[in-house]
Amino acid sequence: MRSDRGTSPAAVLEGMIRRRLLAVIRTKTPEQAMAAAEAVAAGGILSLEVSVTMPEADQVIKALAPRRGLTVGAGGVLSKEQAELALQAEAQFLVSPVGDVSLVPLCREAGAVSVVGALTPTEILAVHRAGADVVKIFPADPLGGPRYLRAVLDPLPPLPLMVEGGVTLENLLDYLGLPIPLIALGEHVVVPRLVAKGVYAPITARARDLVLLVEKRQGRR
Repeated sequence: MRSDRGTSPAAVLEGMIRRRLLAVIRTKTPEQAMAAAEAVAAGGILSLEVSVTMPEADQVIKALAPRRGLTVGAGGVLSKEQAELALQAEAQFLVSPVGDVSLVPLCREAGAVSVVGALTPTEILAVHRAGADVVKIFPADPLGGPRYLRAVLDPLPPLPLMVEGGVTLENLLDYLGLPIPLIALGEHVVVPRLVAKGVYAPITARARDLVLLVEKRQGRR
């Protein structure tokens, strides 16, 4: 556990699962990333996955991590160097789109949550058995989205899963009906054309609509 953050990985993950939604922050500049993060947080999505493919992603993570109420991690992690840079910036979780289980001991040592990619039933179970805190199913949407996931998950036991790619307000209910605790949203909420224009109010509105739908589905409203 990180004494400076005072929150264990288990508690971080519990909070993420309770919120259900994550927003993927992937912009062209760090200034855009900060503005987009603030916009989605204002709409109620408080778990933020900052893509390491952005310029100065570690500085964005470092700036966002201390903010009260936010859970901030790094996405798109493909190397040990990227992982270490994000962890030094106080990322609370790391997300890899591929089945790189070498992230697991790095996260464990740093007191962060590991999210490792998989797609098929064999890959999902292998990543889980390798010790990943969460298995990210990616990319599910091109293969059929919820319909594909129902077939894949049917023979598997309940697992800590996250889905990313192609989730929208229109199909979110279908994903919420699946045994997948975490759902990440990318360009549907952090819309590139809005970010490019510096127009963030619609991003906050989109985030709020998505959060309200989750709350309604889970009986909180």
